[in-house]
Amino acid sequence: MRSRHETRITAAEFRGWVAPLEGLAVSRAWRGHGTALFLELGALHEVPLLRGGTSLKGAATVMIEWSWRVERPRSIAFGSWSTDRRMDFGVARLQGRRVAGVTVEGRLPELVMALSGGVWVHAFSTVEGQPRWTVFLPDGSWLTVAGGLLVRNTQNAR
Repeated sequence: MRSRHETRITAAEFRGWVAPLEGLAVSRAWRGHGTALFLELGALHEVPLLRGGTSLKGAATVMIEWSWRVERPRSIAFGSWSTDRRMDFGVARLQGRRVAGVTVEGRLPELVMALSGGVWVHAFSTVEGQPRWTVFLPDGSWLTVAGGLLVRNTQNAR
């Protein structure tokens, strides 16, 4: 069931919301639990953690929970099924690249991020349910998929 904070958006509206991310640098690239991939975009700032301490967050964040790959022009560089060593090395090399574009493709919208240097980050869920990616925007809202459709959630929007 959709929350009162979720609004269905079109692909054109999605493009409008992500257009300001183009040109931002991947200022921090890191792995979360398991194979979750996080890309912090733009200037970093400290945010408090629930259990104490702080973490560095970007102006925007891309999160892919699982099933993703990083593509080169004619091959797959690495992905969520690569070895931990290959993933760690590859994820670190995403840092410093700039966002060239953010799109969705497929009948069930899957996220595709074009980065500088001929690299793409492509989400593709392989489990039941919905695609498992989220784009957290600078205004506190986020974009994701619910019920097979693109949605914008404004629960934390400023």
